[in-house]
Amino acid sequence: MATPYISMAGIGKSFGPVHALKSVNLTVYPGEIHALLGENGAGKSTLMKVLSGIHEPTKGTITINNISYNKLDHKLAAQLGIGIIYQELSVIDELTVLENLYIGRHLTKKICGVNIIDWREMRVRAAMMLLRVGLKVDLDEKVANLSISHKQMLEIAKTLMLDAKVIIMDEPTSSLTNKEVDYLFLIMNQLRKEGTAIVYISHKLAEIRRICDRYTVMKDGSSVCSGIVSDVSNDDIVRLMVGRELQNRFNAMKENVSNLAHETVFEVRNVTSRDRKKVRDISFSVCRGEILGFAGLVGSGRTELMNCLFGVDKRAGGEIRLNGKDISPRSPLDAVKKGMAYITESRRDNGFFPNFSIAQNMAISRSLKDGGYKGAMGLFHEVDEQRTAENQRELLALKCHSVNQNITELSGGNQQKVLISKWLCCCPEVII
Repeated sequence: MATPYISMAGIGKSFGPVHALKSVNLTVYPGEIHALLGENGAGKSTLMKVLSGIHEPTKGTITINNISYNKLDHKLAAQLGIGIIYQELSVIDELTVLENLYIGRHLTKKICGVNIIDWREMRVRAAMMLLRVGLKVDLDEKVANLSISHKQMLEIAKTLMLDAKVIIMDEPTSSLTNKEVDYLFLIMNQLRKEGTAIVYISHKLAEIRRICDRYTVMKDGSSVCSGIVSDVSNDDIVRLMVGRELQNRFNAMKENVSNLAHETVFEVRNVTSRDRKKVRDISFSVCRGEILGFAGLVGSGRTELMNCLFGVDKRAGGEIRLNGKDISPRSPLDAVKKGMAYITESRRDNGFFPNFSIAQNMAISRSLKDGGYKGAMGLFHEVDEQRTAENQRELLALKCHSVNQNITELSGGNQQKVLISKWLCCCPEVII
């Protein structure tokens, strides 16, 4: 086999008393797509931040193109040809599409001995890249006006423009449509033919089978197995990731709720948004213990409907009923007080408070609903807050060194667990 372009040996990383990475080995070859697998909190994103120079490892060696390093910084990693597409999008809403593609690396030309920005050449190259990834947006459009899906494709285009030798893709398809995923996989196949190595992080096993050559499984901060994707079954991968069989547990859960599925709890009648465009005359009902899925292309109105139901956007008409009563929320606060919860599409933009601790983020929804955490002066009751946060930490196997640490210090998967815990704390009747 060819010489590896990247070899990470015995990598460890600690944050205070928490050992996020214990001993991880990862080898990636030129021209391969390597799946990095593991549960939320297994350490996948942390390992990639070590490789891309964001985190300094506590121990271990990183070998790139036969040269060994004890650590990398972001600038050196970029010089060595390592690019990363983050799970949390790094595009800047206040800038245009073109400006985002060239942050910190404008093309220049000399006129009368003076370097000036070559906007024309930048526009030509940017337009070609957007065409390559199938993104049909105006170069002068503010990124704030783009959908989550289009921002994700812009993030991909931004990284591809670096001509990287290794591209890390951290759950790049999480917000993409099937057509956009097809575009992305065409690009990845072309990059593979050109000799580019790709580290692909995903929980979608169908995608892993479709696009990846080899895999490494991580569990609890350690690498536990590597191999060829076609040599293992999905059941084997899941067993390696979680260390247990899940099928029996799921069957038991289905049996427990089967006798509840005839009682209608939540009902929507003829809901129409105020603009009468994205949401028109929508009706449906949900039974107790039932999970109802909404499918549709980007722009079909799924998010807009949920915003209407939760009182984020105003309605022109319709009725929202819970347990037989018309609750039709006038605002998100009204929805919370009436027994609804909403885990939003983007946790970074409107899911949590980045300056709050884990415990404070968990406490906020219950405080809004019924004042359950308020002390004599209307402040959060710290003892209740801590007790509830510790219970939720155990319930969802949240990986953190303390519930008092800032939520932004957690991995993306663990941040998502905090969002879920935030709503579980207020015992909602309906969760969107």
